[in-house]
Amino acid sequence: MASLSRPQKDLHESLEAQASRFSANVATSNTYAVHHAIVCPRSEFFAAACRNAFREDAEGRISLPDNEPAIVDMMVQYFYRLDYRQPPEPEDDPSVTDQKQKSNQKAHSLLLHAKVYTLAEKYAIGGLKDLALSKFKTAAAQAWDTVDFLNAATEAYTSTVDSDRGMRDAAIEAFAKHKDLLGRNEVKTVIEGLGSFAFDLLMYFHRKGRI
Repeated sequence: MASLSRPQKDLHESLEAQASRFSANVATSNTYAVHHAIVCPRSEFFAAACRNAFREDAEGRISLPDNEPAIVDMMVQYFYRLDYRQPPEPEDDPSVTDQKQKSNQKAHSLLLHAKVYTLAEKYAIGGLKDLALSKFKTAAAQAWDTVDFLNAATEAYTSTVDSDRGMRDAAIEAFAKHKDLLGRNEVKTVIEGLGSFAFDLLMYFHRKGRI
């Protein structure tokens, strides 16, 4: 987990003194000791899982094997920091300008935010969904012209249910602001594979009076 500030360390240390906590095993590689008072009020999934875990396992373990460890780590960061940071990228190439590096970082974060959003929906963590969506919109404003943006749009349309419009609408709005994207072959290929995306984009333009 990312480093904590002094107040956050104080909170963490005080919680460590309490017995009421459980461990979540993530992909058999990472284990987090987290606290009922922090996690359960923010997620009915974990509230129910805690109850079941302590009936089935004396150590109260909850296994989450089907999720990317890096994305789960960002979820755990959110529980304790109300924020999350993306994993560090490989060391920057010194020949690349600072502006280029910042742009690359924004692009890399787009797919991560989409995946965090999907995980937050899966585990019913509303605050984390809102945070991931906000971070996605900020990054998309600067990194819309990237492969990561297309990957994030694909994540939004293949990993969320039709009724969950948050990330889908954010992707649609970004495409609508940059219509020149629609003329690119790689973009056409992505749109053709996303089912309702083309219809959603059409309806967006209709609502805005642009068709």
